[in-house]
Amino acid sequence: MLEITYIIVMMLFLFGITIFVHEWGHFIVARKCGLVVEAFSIGMGPALWKKEIDGIVYKIGAFPIGGYVSLPQLDPEGMEKVQGDNGETNRKSLPDVSPWKKIAVAVSGPLCNIIFALLLGTIVSLAPEDALIDEDGVFVADVEQTSAAYTAGLRPGDEIKAINGNRIKTWYEAKVESLLASGNEKQVEFSVGNAEGERTIMLSVNNPEKEENLINGVYEAHACQVMQVVAESPAEVAGLQSDDLVTHINGTVLQGSSHFIEIVQANGDTEIMLTLVRKGETMNVPVTPKHNKEHDVVMIGIQFSGALSMPWALTGNPIEQIQSDASSIFRLLKALTTKGEAKQAASGLGGPVAIFTMIWFALKMGIINALGLIRFININLAVLNLLPLPVLDGGHICFALWEGITKRKVHPKVVISLVNAFAILLIGAMLFLSWRDVDRNWGVSKLFKKDKPAVEALVEPVGESKNKE
Repeated sequence: MLEITYIIVMMLFLFGITIFVHEWGHFIVARKCGLVVEAFSIGMGPALWKKEIDGIVYKIGAFPIGGYVSLPQLDPEGMEKVQGDNGETNRKSLPDVSPWKKIAVAVSGPLCNIIFALLLGTIVSLAPEDALIDEDGVFVADVEQTSAAYTAGLRPGDEIKAINGNRIKTWYEAKVESLLASGNEKQVEFSVGNAEGERTIMLSVNNPEKEENLINGVYEAHACQVMQVVAESPAEVAGLQSDDLVTHINGTVLQGSSHFIEIVQANGDTEIMLTLVRKGETMNVPVTPKHNKEHDVVMIGIQFSGALSMPWALTGNPIEQIQSDASSIFRLLKALTTKGEAKQAASGLGGPVAIFTMIWFALKMGIINALGLIRFININLAVLNLLPLPVLDGGHICFALWEGITKRKVHPKVVISLVNAFAILLIGAMLFLSWRDVDRNWGVSKLFKKDKPAVEALVEPVGESKNKE
């Protein structure tokens, strides 16, 4: 219970500080430029807490999905309906602000996110290596000899370097490129390398959201994360716990769960040494496998979760980390505007629920992993806010540039109409993505289907995982 409470508090704190940094950037530059500030809010919706200090209303909103700084000279009535009443300022009497000050205020939020990301990247780069669980290349652990991939020439130990000409460094990137390519209904071009050189092969891919294996008969090289420990098993006796990440057996680097099973089978009733990471700490745990008469196999009594795959980097200097983060969001934006990829890219988008879910799992893997994710979120927030949409910082920059170049302001009614229209679209998109995230995680839509009882639709038989040892 204490662990769950800690994770929830840290989730809200880490996401909240990201919003605070962004809004603080707007706030501090607006004050320096002489703009009137009506309110500073972390969170949206009804205020859980608010206090007025020196004419500024400070708030904590009920919904931790964003925040705002109310600046009537930058956004006259544009977001008033969304933000609510923030004071009794007579907006018509306020002096004009130069467009260049408006641009400085708009840019300051994303800029502070980037600076904060650099700080987080520095902390991650200084972390001890054994606290980092990160992929170093996209390697193949095993290939079934009866599969099409084996016939095409893919072999265990091969490294997948690019998909459809797009270079990849992690299995997460491989899955993204495969998801984007899956709508083309044709084979995908893989650039594969090993000690003998690099070659190109054509393979069909599965939708990574629906199938366990990206390529039929091909198994990824990953460390093994424990999902469940069987009661009274050798693993429980040895002290293994859920969410432990097993990286080595007897000093051998694990390629994946199938590799783990293979080694255990070869060491029946012989003590083996597991190297694992628990909450960021590396430890060695001796375990003695036992023969299971019921299944006629050697087992230690653990069940693995899915393969570890992250969109955020945990290696490299801070600049390299940020470049990796930025390349991920730019790749997504490119896909959303590319024919043949847009539909698949849209299907892979996540909302606030997905973000909090990612923070939850990152925290369970260690604080350094969580800081890497928050760095990734800060860069995403910076890039997305600079898009030229009226409700975002990029929209305010465009309005100010128009004013600075033409010496004419965009008509207030046009600003109000555009900002409110895009605010409604943005809120609607967040609600839709949140619903889809909830449905993906918990299958809520199955409750409304008449062909299956609700309980039957939601309960999955226990003990039928393919990755079981």
